[in-house]
Amino acid sequence: MAGEALDLLLRGARVIDPETGLDGIRDVGVRRGRIEAITTPGALEGPGAAPQDSVRIGAAEQLDLTGLVLAPGFIDLHSHAQSINGLRLQALDGVTTSLDLEAGALPVAPAYERAAAEGRPINYGYAANWLLARILEVENLPDPEPGSFRRQSAVGLAALQGLTAWQEPAPPEAVSAVLERLRNGVAEGGIGFGVLVGYSPGSGRVEMYRLAELAAELNVPMFVHGRYKEADDPLSAVEGALELIALATATGAPVHLCHVNSTYALAEDLVLDAIAQAQDRGARLTTEAYPYHASSTSIGASFLSPEQMSSRGKPASSIRYLATGERVASYERLAELRATDPGGTVVIDYLDPEDPEQMGRLHRILTFPGTAVASDAMLPQIGGRRTGADLEQEWPLPDEAFEHPRSAGCFTRVLGHISRELGLMSLNSAIERASYLPATILEGCVPAMRRKGRVQVGCDADLTIFDPATVTDRATFEDLQPAAGISHVLVGGQFVVRDGRLDPAAMPGAPVLSGAPVLAGAPAKWGAL
Repeated sequence: MAGEALDLLLRGARVIDPETGLDGIRDVGVRRGRIEAITTPGALEGPGAAPQDSVRIGAAEQLDLTGLVLAPGFIDLHSHAQSINGLRLQALDGVTTSLDLEAGALPVAPAYERAAAEGRPINYGYAANWLLARILEVENLPDPEPGSFRRQSAVGLAALQGLTAWQEPAPPEAVSAVLERLRNGVAEGGIGFGVLVGYSPGSGRVEMYRLAELAAELNVPMFVHGRYKEADDPLSAVEGALELIALATATGAPVHLCHVNSTYALAEDLVLDAIAQAQDRGARLTTEAYPYHASSTSIGASFLSPEQMSSRGKPASSIRYLATGERVASYERLAELRATDPGGTVVIDYLDPEDPEQMGRLHRILTFPGTAVASDAMLPQIGGRRTGADLEQEWPLPDEAFEHPRSAGCFTRVLGHISRELGLMSLNSAIERASYLPATILEGCVPAMRRKGRVQVGCDADLTIFDPATVTDRATFEDLQPAAGISHVLVGGQFVVRDGRLDPAAMPGAPVLSGAPVLAGAPAKWGAL
């Protein structure tokens, strides 16, 4: 490679690298999918300039980025939008790696194989899905079609109507079988365990402890949707958080608390204090959040039953059913929708956006030290259906497409609204939380993450380039508009977004795998990082 010309020279951007603290005007040279050179402006231009090490002067292409910020590509730890169009929306939000870690997939290998065969615009990966393993074992169901849990769940929740064993403590032999499925999932490249215990709150504590022991043994994280979310005891958000803190402390397992904003916002002061104290004592706890006052899930979720909503004093009208746009008028209507469309997407208001005190809870969570930005993105829907193979190549999405706005604007909302408009964090901090922090959360079990989330020589050329003055989210709960202000997105040195436009033909995404998948030939076969 000595003396080989660059493939691309990105000139004159404000380069921000969270790990080294670099924040200055630089030229960045890209070759063979990696960052080959970072120099002061002009050092790699023209016949009279001196090359840096083995970098030959000149490049196949040069791009003037004056006035723009060049940052590491954003890494989303929590995205259920694992389809071509779902990931296209995320690319326009600046995301270069999108991982489904809260839920994940099972079996893991077929999910990777399917994505590799279809192609993906950005990098992708999955955890091994604990809840699905539990359902299959406890209810003695056949394995589902390959794909992420969100793709499986719309039909899965319908199939589970009337089944109750998966919501209860499992017998020891079933727990052992679940753990064996998860061990195999990690061996196939799964990135830790996706643990949706909030959807099965009656599952046993012994099972959670054994799961944490396995995570510690394999040195992989548990990505957990906490068991409870209410403000007051019993079954409070504090109790749910303390369960996870205890698991991390007792076993040494890495435990990641998913969407702290929606699960723990009603007790955010106590939960954040408990996390901080446990971290100070060495617990391997990490956190994430997204910048919205409302959450989203399937209407068939156990915690949205009329009985549970009523017992918590939550009106049915706090739920919006996206297929029709209606506010659910009554508990009777809620029961009807859960019976007829258990996989239907709903939005739940957990904070009042007009109440400064309540929004302050969200802002404190977003700015808590070490909290990563993560979207909880979901698959775009059309006419009440999540996009399937027939719609995967239809770009741009039809005007009637809808989903929670976090699916299209999470990262740009942090850059634009949270950082620039509200001034709650610096631009550098926003970039760190969107790129470097997620990489550090994973790099203990995912070697590829040591080359991501950074703008340094030798790192992957996964880059997000944006206008700091205009970058913003545009999606609403009624209109799933792509973000604005993202000028260019490169994945492995290839443009997915250029001059603000997505290239529908660009499919440079590669699978991200845990440390040592034993599935023969899998990394080479899938084009793994």
